[in-house]
Amino acid sequence: MSGLRETKKAATRTALSRAAAEIALMEGPEAFTVAAIAAAAGVSPRTFHNYFPSREDALVQFVVIRVQELTDQLYEFPTSVPPRDAIEQLVINQLRDGDDAMDSFSAMFRIGEILENLDPIKCVIDKERLIAPLLEFMVERDKDLDKFDAATLIHLHAAAIATSLHTFYQASEPRDIEDGVALIRRACAWIKK
Repeated sequence: MSGLRETKKAATRTALSRAAAEIALMEGPEAFTVAAIAAAAGVSPRTFHNYFPSREDALVQFVVIRVQELTDQLYEFPTSVPPRDAIEQLVINQLRDGDDAMDSFSAMFRIGEILENLDPIKCVIDKERLIAPLLEFMVERDKDLDKFDAATLIHLHAAAIATSLHTFYQASEPRDIEDGVALIRRACAWIKK
């Protein structure tokens, strides 16, 4: 019975975090309220507070879940693929596959910007928690990296990918996906030098 209860709690937590992300991205920070998040997830504001102390915490949880999902996908690459190449290829694959808007790298970067504007202190504190799965992946897959080097590479990749995607999505329609791929490769090439 407790297994079912825990599964339901996890589903509610995920639904709340996803609702927070959807509202923040689609409706903007003005509509980003606890009441709106709770209503979108089909629960009361009181139930929301049983899971998260603030709306920002729900948004951070969405990113934490998404980073873990992406890291799980990185582990699917053969160990012969260097971690830097795996990260680059994962981003390219998602861009080519037309990933769901909510699960895209672009959405994650926009959520990061929203969090920095809403609560810059929380964002700084949670960055370490956010990169933890990627840090483990990098150190495990590249024995020449210590945690500092791996963290530096993760932040460099994040900046390179964010710049690439920002440039790509700012281009006028219709956009050619392969132009986005070229930008990602070009930006990531700087990290490999």
